[in-house]
Amino acid sequence: MPNNYDEEARSRRYENDQRDRSVPENENYYGKAAINDFNLSRYAASNADVVDNQREPAPPLRTGYQQRADFQPEVQQDYGAVRRADNNDRAAVNREKSRKRRKAKARKKALSVLAVIVLLLLIPTLIVNGILGKIHYDEHTKNQYVTASELKSSPLVKNILLLGVDARPGQETTTSHPDTMMLISIDMKHHCIKMTSFLRDIWLYIPSKDASQRLNTANQKDGYSGIADTIEYHFGIKIDGYVVTNFEMFQSMVDSIGGVEIEVTEEEAAEVTNHPGRYGDVVLEAGKQKLDGKQALAYARIRKIDTDFMRTQRQRTVIASILHAAKTNPFKLFKLANGSAPYIETDLSKGQLKRFVAAAAICLGSMPQQRVPFNGTWDYATISGNSVITLDLDANKEKLIDSIYNKTADELQAEQKE
Repeated sequence: MPNNYDEEARSRRYENDQRDRSVPENENYYGKAAINDFNLSRYAASNADVVDNQREPAPPLRTGYQQRADFQPEVQQDYGAVRRADNNDRAAVNREKSRKRRKAKARKKALSVLAVIVLLLLIPTLIVNGILGKIHYDEHTKNQYVTASELKSSPLVKNILLLGVDARPGQETTTSHPDTMMLISIDMKHHCIKMTSFLRDIWLYIPSKDASQRLNTANQKDGYSGIADTIEYHFGIKIDGYVVTNFEMFQSMVDSIGGVEIEVTEEEAAEVTNHPGRYGDVVLEAGKQKLDGKQALAYARIRKIDTDFMRTQRQRTVIASILHAAKTNPFKLFKLANGSAPYIETDLSKGQLKRFVAAAAICLGSMPQQRVPFNGTWDYATISGNSVITLDLDANKEKLIDSIYNKTADELQAEQKE
């Protein structure tokens, strides 16, 4: 119910309205308005508060983070969730961008590494091809005196016949007899390189000449392949090809690697030093010496103080020293190959040389030495006024095949000490 204050206020306003709205009779042109027209009963019957005609006061200003009273907590909570979701979306986008940047960076790095690898592979290839281009290549001829089925072979053993000749520039191969005949066997099964010397005074049948003579004369009709054919014919091993070098190349090989260390005996030093005409004014001293190319060549040619057996051993010692020096220093190996290439003649192809060199590189750990004839399988003889060596061919063939294809480096070295 309305209180007394409200009742009095309404009465005053009614009276004021009644008085303000009244006019003199003579001025009332519209007629007298009935009080009931004002519908006073509406005021009396209403329980609502009377509101004056003034405007409601403005709400107080909000400052800072002050929230309106009608702002619901649920809306605030939803807004925070939206904001967190938005932050999560931005973080996900940033992570994706970062991932793509890392991936692009890794791709560029991988391409850079690949480029370096290709370059490192390409440079040796170019170097090797350049060296191989300096070599003189002969046509490989098939052995017409023995069939392949009669020869012992293995995919894990490659046999290369190394021939050292004292050839002069322009001299025919049929007139320059090899001073050195050494079979280099690359044994990938036992991981070693076996060096087998064939003495030049071995007397046997030469198929190409259809006559018996010294082994080193087998090139007189078929060239250097005639020597390989003769060894295959008598000893039953497959020779993959030959490599011919001369004394000039031998000297260049030693100089290109900075010399070789050799133990020189007093007799060897005296032989070379006291015969300047025979050895080209070379001076040797006894003891462990580092020999240059000219000294090493003179050392390898010594023969007068002992036998051809010792001479071939000195040759193998120098070759082993060259290979040992080359394997410990790849740069020396490059210099060795590059310096020697112009003096090399071979019937091997470039592809074969690449494969054989690659195989030899992993077999340089041990280099056992031997020679034909083997101990107890030969005799000195004089035939037609020639001092030669005769062989038990069957025994030498058996021992050679066994040593090249079956025996390890340790087994061969132990036999040499017996």
